[in-house]
Amino acid sequence: MEMTASTHAPAPLRRLIRLLRPERGDIRAIVIYSIGIGGLTLAVPIAVQSIVNTVAFGSLVQPLIVITLMLLVGLSIGAAMRALQTYTLEIMQRRRFLRVVSDLANRLPRARIESFDRSHGPELVNRFFDVITVQKVSAQLLLDGLTIALQGTIGLVVLAFYHPILLAFDIVLLALLLFIIFILGRGAIRTAIEESYAKYAVAGWLEEIARHPLAFKHKGASEFARVGADSTVRQYLDARGRHFSVLFRQMVSAFTLQALASTALMGLGGWLVIEGRLTLGQLVAAELIVTVVVASFAKLGKHLESFYDLMAAVEKLGHLLDLPLEQPHGQLVAPGDGPAAVQLNNVSFDYGDDRPVIRGLSIEIQAGDRVGISGPNGSGKSTLIDLLFGLRAPTSGRIALDGIDYREQGLAELRRAITTIQEPEIFEGTISENVLLGRSDISPDQVRSSLEAVGLLDEVLAMPLGLQTRLITDGAPLSSGQARRLQVARAIAGRPRLLIVDEALDDLAIDRRDQILQSLIDRNAPWTLIVTSHDPMVLGKMDRVIALDGEVDVTPTARHDNPELNLATPASLKEK
Repeated sequence: MEMTASTHAPAPLRRLIRLLRPERGDIRAIVIYSIGIGGLTLAVPIAVQSIVNTVAFGSLVQPLIVITLMLLVGLSIGAAMRALQTYTLEIMQRRRFLRVVSDLANRLPRARIESFDRSHGPELVNRFFDVITVQKVSAQLLLDGLTIALQGTIGLVVLAFYHPILLAFDIVLLALLLFIIFILGRGAIRTAIEESYAKYAVAGWLEEIARHPLAFKHKGASEFARVGADSTVRQYLDARGRHFSVLFRQMVSAFTLQALASTALMGLGGWLVIEGRLTLGQLVAAELIVTVVVASFAKLGKHLESFYDLMAAVEKLGHLLDLPLEQPHGQLVAPGDGPAAVQLNNVSFDYGDDRPVIRGLSIEIQAGDRVGISGPNGSGKSTLIDLLFGLRAPTSGRIALDGIDYREQGLAELRRAITTIQEPEIFEGTISENVLLGRSDISPDQVRSSLEAVGLLDEVLAMPLGLQTRLITDGAPLSSGQARRLQVARAIAGRPRLLIVDEALDDLAIDRRDQILQSLIDRNAPWTLIVTSHDPMVLGKMDRVIALDGEVDVTPTARHDNPELNLATPASLKEK
């Protein structure tokens, strides 16, 4: 078996060991049970050997009864051990499921935003379902695979004690078995992982079709959807074919070994009995032992395929469990509860391609300012918002809140002081839950007042369930405009010290936009406000406007007279 490795990620087998490490106590118990079960399984051939010898020598019935009762006791103990082993596995699977879910629920909100720059989050999280494969296959291998392996090992050891020739038979058998697993199985893990990636590509494309139902209803789009599905399925079938070719040669070899081993032992055993080197009871016992051993060969292909699926599942699950997390930064907390001051000093940023999106930007925003950010699409406005919210770190330069560098502040505390409003992100839950977002310091009255500030309270209360109306991911039954206003209500309910609005007002109806703007720029509001927008009317409400090619101080009247402002993009700013 070929163990894949990467300079950036651990090999699948190492991932599996890391995943199972917290369960080592239970695994130790399962191994002990398996050893006991494997040893007690040999009670059958040993009892048969004793019975055959007893009958052959014409002994009394009493020894036969004793041997039978001893066999019953041994098999009963083995059955009890298997029941305990199954129960232990069930508890272990439940704990593993809970641990993975808890880990991901804690990890995903803290994952670095760069993790989703080139991956769609929901498609990435689909890999969570591989935890089911890990559960089932690891249980199968621990329950059946380990027991079969121990039974086979113990059986071969017993055979070796019968006669030196049978010891040589054991050695040849083990050598051939290792050849099937390690030599004929070269590349199996790699092809299993390739098959898994291809499988997820098929699911990803089907999700794209379901995610954009309107787009795929246009002329020619249904054919495009089918062609895309055919392409991904073809890649999956090619990957599956390469993996199965490795698996098939192992299965054929295992079946062949099973036939050869049974035939060879029968011939060797008969010859040893004729030569007087082996008793008839030992021959029968040896044949039963080898039957158990070679029967496991018949299941070898199934267990190997399960093992390869386990490695692929662990590899895919590892992409989630290894998502890089945001650094907590320092422990300082910016003082005060009122509006925050923000300073950017010679800030530059690029996405790792040596093409700066922002270069040498210096801005100072006083506490309580209402500031607009202007610039054409691709000029770096959204990237600047990410920097201000701490989602990304500047490539160079520094950002400070109330004079304290972001890198010296605790990230959690920073997020309590800063809130952004971007594209609506509505999760499945009630309207109240979508506003509260788990913040226990926000009262029901604050929820209502924030909805009222965006003109949404009366519309929500008119619904049959009011604030308890359940929303789905796209915000339904709310309209898109209502979903945007709900996003604003969520932000202002927390009364942040720095409120950042990233083009979230541009698509609203004029009357709703003006109402929200009045709430945002209200001098009694406890925040400093930064708004990015293409709309001159929105920018005209700000104290000043900062263009990405420099700072522009314009009076509201002048801005209305000159709605174009200064939107030129400097050569140093590249489109992103």
